[in-house]
Amino acid sequence: MFWRQMDIPVLASVDVIVAGATCGGAAAALRAVDMGQSAFVISSQPYLGEDVCGTYQGLFEPPDGDHPLLNSMFPAEASPSPFQVKKALEDKLVDRDIPFLYSSQVVDLLFNQDNSPAGVVIANRTGMEAILGSVVIDCTPLAAAAKRAGVNMVNVGGGETAFRFITVGNHSQSSLQNRPLPRAAVQNGEEFPVREYIYRQVLHDWSYPEVCRVEQKMRSEIWDYDQIDAADSMFYVPPFQIEAASSMDAEMPQEAGHAVDALRPENTVGIFVLGPCMSADRGLVPTLLQPKNAIQLGEFVGAAAAEESKQRTAEPVGGGPSSANTTASVDGNIEIAPAVLRPGFSERTVVAGGRDIPVVGEYDVVIMGGGTAGANAAIGAARHGAKTLVMEYLHSLGGTGTAGYIGRYWDGFREGFTKEIDDGVSSMAPEDHPRQKKDKYSEWDVVWKSEWYRQEALKAHADIWYGVMGCGAVVDNDTVKGVLTATSHGLGVVLGQIIIDSTGSGDIAIAAGADYGYTDNQTVAVQGAGLSPANLGDHYNNTDWTFIDDSDVFDVTRLFAAGKAKYGGSYDIGKLPQTRERRRIVGEHEVSVLDILNHRTYEDTISFHMSSFDTHGFTIHPFFTIKPPLERHSIYEADVPLRSLLPRGLQNIVVTGLGASAHRDAMPVIRMQPCLQNQGYSVGYLASAAVSQGTSVQELDLKQVQAYLVEKGILPRRVLEDTEGFHFTEAEFADAVGRLTDNFSGLEVLLTDEDRARRFLKKALADAATDEQRCACAQVLAMLGEADGIEYVLNAVEAHTEWDEGWDYTGMGQFGPCMSPLDSLLIALGESKGTDVLPAILAKAQLLTPDDAFSHFRAAAWACETIGSPDAAPALARLLSHDGFSGHHVTTVKQARDGAVPERNDVSQRNRVLKELHVARALYRCGDHQGRAAEILHNYARDLHGHYFRHAWGILQE
Repeated sequence: MFWRQMDIPVLASVDVIVAGATCGGAAAALRAVDMGQSAFVISSQPYLGEDVCGTYQGLFEPPDGDHPLLNSMFPAEASPSPFQVKKALEDKLVDRDIPFLYSSQVVDLLFNQDNSPAGVVIANRTGMEAILGSVVIDCTPLAAAAKRAGVNMVNVGGGETAFRFITVGNHSQSSLQNRPLPRAAVQNGEEFPVREYIYRQVLHDWSYPEVCRVEQKMRSEIWDYDQIDAADSMFYVPPFQIEAASSMDAEMPQEAGHAVDALRPENTVGIFVLGPCMSADRGLVPTLLQPKNAIQLGEFVGAAAAEESKQRTAEPVGGGPSSANTTASVDGNIEIAPAVLRPGFSERTVVAGGRDIPVVGEYDVVIMGGGTAGANAAIGAARHGAKTLVMEYLHSLGGTGTAGYIGRYWDGFREGFTKEIDDGVSSMAPEDHPRQKKDKYSEWDVVWKSEWYRQEALKAHADIWYGVMGCGAVVDNDTVKGVLTATSHGLGVVLGQIIIDSTGSGDIAIAAGADYGYTDNQTVAVQGAGLSPANLGDHYNNTDWTFIDDSDVFDVTRLFAAGKAKYGGSYDIGKLPQTRERRRIVGEHEVSVLDILNHRTYEDTISFHMSSFDTHGFTIHPFFTIKPPLERHSIYEADVPLRSLLPRGLQNIVVTGLGASAHRDAMPVIRMQPCLQNQGYSVGYLASAAVSQGTSVQELDLKQVQAYLVEKGILPRRVLEDTEGFHFTEAEFADAVGRLTDNFSGLEVLLTDEDRARRFLKKALADAATDEQRCACAQVLAMLGEADGIEYVLNAVEAHTEWDEGWDYTGMGQFGPCMSPLDSLLIALGESKGTDVLPAILAKAQLLTPDDAFSHFRAAAWACETIGSPDAAPALARLLSHDGFSGHHVTTVKQARDGAVPERNDVSQRNRVLKELHVARALYRCGDHQGRAAEILHNYARDLHGHYFRHAWGILQE
């Protein structure tokens, strides 16, 4: 596949780029900065220490040597843990102001006029970005960056390769060669044995699929139900290395010169290799990469890189040499979503691309994302005969319910395939095992569940690739034909007849051109999120202390730094952000709040959902502005049609989970794990049926699919007879209007047809016998943009001589109202858009103090900005002038780390920011006052919180 040339935004320009965040890479960056040069570190993982914390090599063996960095990673008084290593390395970089990014793969090199490296291109969920630099230190497992530079690789063996994998807790019954490691993993005084297993195999094809097959075979051979933790990835030394001026063949060199010569590819400048492909005896490499030696080598190469960078400039003129594509070509283009970056980053671009990308796999069904829906989609497709591949960025399946440590259901429909999962997970170990849960249909062991998914997918003959980032799509006109992937081997294309986007954020669909909804200039409402600590044996660490944009690599990096500051002393930290709301594609149908409240049915229902409105935040839908969601334990049922999983305008792609087409206020009802597990399996089955019948998903006979899902217990039998939509009669509308004074009962009916609602409401207003009836009609009319009877709403507002009890953002338990009755009335005044009501709104705003509830600030700001009168500006500016009310933006990782609040479900920071943003937005739209609003919005346009940035920058671009 040909990747055409494209403009890539530049994130930074530094002297030394470290590709791969190993402990040696961190040491190299630190040494380069010590010598007065700048550095940037890129990690493919959500942590630093990819070597130690990714493979566990050296983690559970006594550190040999004395070095400040080594001592911080392995303090003498502490038991070894991934958390300590990750935080030690991160703190060193943060304290030295060395920038780094997590969850990013180096996928290309940039070159200057003499054809030597001038920077790198990285891929992540934000898109693709460039970092300019005159020297690149390649710490990746297979020297991917050096290969892109055209470095010569020398085969130094053709025999067996030893693949090593480390687990915690396992007993040693595997037939593989294994050894106990000298140090145990410790949790609350209990010791868990650690073992290294070795699997030997000759690999003639060192492609990513082949390495993944070895990994899955090894995991299957090793796993047992006592396993409580494991490395993310295998460690191995490939039988090839760079061609260099010298080689390390006997022992760790003590002199920098000899070491650097073995790390510098021959006849090249601007690149060093500090990883398994270094020029060294293959048997010596594991010793050289132990933490002590890796740090020493890192300091050697960091010093050499710093000196070399002083002699060179990084002014790129284009990409590197083309890589050959030996696979048959396919019609279509590689499409990559443009990176949405903060102001200041995207002011310059460079050209990348213009080369072939190898096709690394061809399947019937390709699933990007192996989480709550994706793992089940793989099983559903493969069990029914489709050649299936599931690719996952992390190194386990199951997503939120496994790697996310939400090992307990909240609400949700627990029959169908979900019941099979729950039965299967509990059968992974004896009934008397100490990690068995009392109620297997409510909670589970996260390690067992992940393994159940893996075993079931393999049993059905699906392929599993871990460590894969989906960064683009292959599109032919409006048909999606494949996924562009980024791995430790570089870029590759996987082709499929049906693509299932289970990224949870519509990543592949959006890259293919799908429109989507998210926080923007209109709203910053998003469900609260978090990141959990991860201790051995944990299964449920539910948190809500921040807002996270999964698609923003800067936000994700900020999150992991703040998380480690919160959870000191943990064994590890979670690798998956606990987000409840992400990007939602615009589908053929958007599931709305009214669809749920009115029990809308469809002819193409594909999944069935049950939940309360577990909002984890505040709502924005007009219905909830007048009539809030019911309290906890009020369960709503909802159908989701296939149309809501199909991105508008695209063929052959289905989007599952949180990426589905739904109003953000409807998502809390349709995002529960048991429902999405069923949905994933259903979509997998649907895809297999389309492949077997040689048709598109859109053209498939869905009734046959639904019949199977009904028999499977996934869908209620009624869906086979359901008709489309809801249709309310004139009599039902009249009845709904008559019930408004009963806590706005019937509002869900009226809002299904706004024109008809206006007609009925205006007649009811004229015929009303009481002011209560008139006010209710007028309040709904105001929300529909009509000013009829607004004087009755105004009277109700003025009857309040002070603010009533408002609502503040809380970390958990966000059920029921998110605004007070007075808040709702004020918003209605604003929606009427009459300037004659502004004095009443401003009178209430004058009463506010910084400690008042967020909902009051939101209501006053909403009303003012909707009217948009400059007369509101002085009052809004006064609110911003209160001491401590403004200035809560976070623009550096150091700020994020040092400002982290230890409490697991902290709300203080969010409430302060939300007040400031809402008032500043209103002031800006009312004409600003002495530039105060613009200043605040520009500050938040640089904030590391992705949602704050998107909101503020969107307003400034209006």
